[in-house]
Amino acid sequence: MKPGLVSRPEPGTQLSVKAAAENKPRCVLLAGSARGGTSWALKVLDSHPAVQGCHEPFYQRGNDPQLAALYDRIKTGHGTPQDTEFLTRMLMNSCMETHKPPFFRKNFLNTPAWMRTATWMSAKACRPMSSVFSYLASAELNEQHRIVIKNRPFPLLDRILQAISADALILLRHPCGVVSSWLRGIRMGVMQGMSIEADKVWMRYSSYLEPLGFSEHELKSMSPAGLLAVNWLVDAALVSQYQDSPWMKSRVMVYCDLVRNPVEEWNKVFEWLHLPFDSAVQDFLSQSSKPAFDIRKLMGRKYSYFSVQRGEKSPLESWRQDLTKDEIREVMSIVTPHFPVERYWPNSLS
Repeated sequence: MKPGLVSRPEPGTQLSVKAAAENKPRCVLLAGSARGGTSWALKVLDSHPAVQGCHEPFYQRGNDPQLAALYDRIKTGHGTPQDTEFLTRMLMNSCMETHKPPFFRKNFLNTPAWMRTATWMSAKACRPMSSVFSYLASAELNEQHRIVIKNRPFPLLDRILQAISADALILLRHPCGVVSSWLRGIRMGVMQGMSIEADKVWMRYSSYLEPLGFSEHELKSMSPAGLLAVNWLVDAALVSQYQDSPWMKSRVMVYCDLVRNPVEEWNKVFEWLHLPFDSAVQDFLSQSSKPAFDIRKLMGRKYSYFSVQRGEKSPLESWRQDLTKDEIREVMSIVTPHFPVERYWPNSLS
């Protein structure tokens, strides 16, 4: 078996925890709200030759019974060193669900990006090819490398992050920008409608919303834009715990700053990661900032919506045209009492 591919340990197998800790790549969570720009940010980070980008592993692979049980053990405080080793290896290894195009040159892989792209596309049509893709795209990583895990925050995720000693990059996008994009995805049928069902939002997040003074009755009176603002507010509350964590390093990135001054702002991010700003990153920033064809559009509307290629509309100001004045007022009336909007987006309320 190729080094780096996950093999599930047999019952009673003893793994060397000390060996697992040596030469371990640094893990970093990329956290933000749904439709907050995290897909694009992940690909900017993944364009670096020393970074392995991992797309929503705790969601995309949650149907695996063994992984689901592992997550539950760690979240409830019953994880073992062997669980941590297994989870780290899972994050190292590429699979169809967690690694998606565009692919980039890597200093830990011998396979060129075009070959991984072709194999990934072939595997979408012929599932058995997925093992070939995993073989070509997986490798051993060491302390010189970074694993960046993009995942929307969820309750007790911090316990999983602590198990793998992960730090956090927090991406904040203006709540109106998030709501506008989210509404468009629901209209297209590619975002889950439960996000605008008041009873389901309350059932899922009441423990976060009640301390803020929200009631189920109040949620039922909100428009879809207002309910999505509530979702944004909960995501912001969840990621705030990473900023307050005594064991985790964190850095906040503001989406509009990354878009307006990409080279300057991303330089700071890679400096925080202790990685040089590589020319491949600058090339991807230039390419993704212009309207162009994204190969994933061949896969249908869903992939078109989640494209990391810039569209014709400005990602910073389009919400002002896409949302009505009433929707903007409702979103901001929900968010501003509980989040310092002006700190991150000065003059955006005018």
